[in-house]
Amino acid sequence: MKCRLATFMVMILVAGCSGEQKPTDLVTFDLRGVVVSINYQQRRIIIDHEEIPNYMMAMTMPFKVKDTTILYRVQPGDTVQGTLAVSRSESWIEKLAVVSKGEIAEPSSAVADSIFRRVYKVGETMPDFSFVNQEGRRVRLSDYRGKVVAMTFIYTRCPLPDFCIRMSDHFARVQKSLSADRTLAGKWHLMTISFDPKFDTPPVLKNYGKVYTKDLSTWDFVTDSMKTILDIADGLELVTEDDEGGLIAHNLRTAVIDKKGALVEVFRGNEWTPQQLKQAMADAIHEN
Repeated sequence: MKCRLATFMVMILVAGCSGEQKPTDLVTFDLRGVVVSINYQQRRIIIDHEEIPNYMMAMTMPFKVKDTTILYRVQPGDTVQGTLAVSRSESWIEKLAVVSKGEIAEPSSAVADSIFRRVYKVGETMPDFSFVNQEGRRVRLSDYRGKVVAMTFIYTRCPLPDFCIRMSDHFARVQKSLSADRTLAGKWHLMTISFDPKFDTPPVLKNYGKVYTKDLSTWDFVTDSMKTILDIADGLELVTEDDEGGLIAHNLRTAVIDKKGALVEVFRGNEWTPQQLKQAMADAIHEN
């Protein structure tokens, strides 16, 4: 199973980083599980699903739907069965039917956005967090004072193309765009933070980074103790929770920090574009 999953992920990664517009490769999987919660506005459904053979271990995960009528045919607590579609750039529930009605389930803390400890506010100076990068070298946020920093969160084993893979692909495009603008040279830095420090050691992060970039001088792949990761994650309303098979249920956050170390903007989820992030960074660079 691990080999088949790795092959499938490599296909997606190569396609995502190529920058070429190619016909979408589509793979579908049978999905069975229990509905945890439904977000009608965001067209999302959270399902505590069984193992998907040849793709993903059992875990609780938010899924996108394109046909919103699906959301109105199910309720939290229902056991459902359907089809998960995965292309090179996104994944979504294509079909879903109720197998049996059930009791209403409590939303999983892994993907709910309702309870956090301390939330960092825009304009507030970020704590001087310290991490270990892909070279095994310790770096601090203060090391980049005078530069605008964009940070996002991933773990290298994440299998869905519109979660961690999309974040890394977007950062690769942002790096390429910023590097092409000579007026911005030396004024920015990218940081990808793994919330899976047990697996994502510096060598693993370095190999992962090489998939997306040839220039690690302006882009660090970092991690640290779970205490450090949880401190910054809570502040940015990032939620993570260990699941079966070593996988992690999580939401997504990407932040921009200005030259003085203050939080400028937080992008929630995966709907933002590389151009939007580049513009936010450029605006922060040009601020006095």
